[in-house]
Amino acid sequence: MNKSTVSILLLGVLLLGGLFLVMRPAPQSAAKPTELQTRQFEFNVIDGQLAEGPVVVAVTEGTPVTFRFFTNKKDEVHLHGYDLSADLKPDEASQISFVADKSGRFEMELHKSHSKLSVLEVRPH
Repeated sequence: MNKSTVSILLLGVLLLGGLFLVMRPAPQSAAKPTELQTRQFEFNVIDGQLAEGPVVVAVTEGTPVTFRFFTNKKDEVHLHGYDLSADLKPDEASQISFVADKSGRFEMELHKSHSKLSVLEVRPH
């Protein structure tokens, strides 16, 4: 090979190397799992009926959830599908905490009052 061919090849290698450095994608950091914030919902129950609080609670699957209940009469709340319950006592806060790991619609009811309190909607990712 003559001197000009070597120079052109060397120039081409340097040019390609420079283009690679300039145009390469940025290195991606290791993806850290994001912790989901706990979604909190409050329900005020008066005489066995929902006085304040959401009629429908919508969350994404995998979300930590806390339901807080306040009532003026003794009762028991039950979340169907998750088989979770809490005793409700007058003038005391009660709560149910869980991770919404099942998608679908789940009814929450008061057992002694036989009334529907709310519906939990868990949407898949």
